[in-house]
Amino acid sequence: MCTAVDRRLFFLLHRAHLALLAHANTRTLAALGVSSSQLATIYFVAKHGGASLTEIADTLDLNKSAVSGMLGRLESAGLVRRQPDPQDGRGSQVFLTAKGDAVRTASLPLVRQLTAELTAGFDVAEIETVTRFLNSIVDRLGQA
Repeated sequence: MCTAVDRRLFFLLHRAHLALLAHANTRTLAALGVSSSQLATIYFVAKHGGASLTEIADTLDLNKSAVSGMLGRLESAGLVRRQPDPQDGRGSQVFLTAKGDAVRTASLPLVRQLTAELTAGFDVAEIETVTRFLNSIVDRLGQA
């Protein structure tokens, strides 16, 4: 069992990642009917309408087959739509539907609540330090 004084960073980051995903998935599935990865895809497509499968995979750090399956589920649920990419006959572009945008809008209070739960008990300076630390990992090691 992990304790508050555990200093094994790789172990703690791994455990934190698993705990956060499990908690977020439970909450987003119950409230919105989508997983946290699906919600991240909805957010990305809302901001980058016409994104390709490759762009989504690269942003979410998932393999293309995982993204393809996820997009199939989101499309079946009526949350996204795909259309042929006019620049690449083999590819497609992904767009959010009105239903997908409604899920995104409905998720905003939940995401704020999850963030508040995640940061409870920490002051602004501590949160800034954690944010800087995590961003430095992504910046230095994210594309490795």
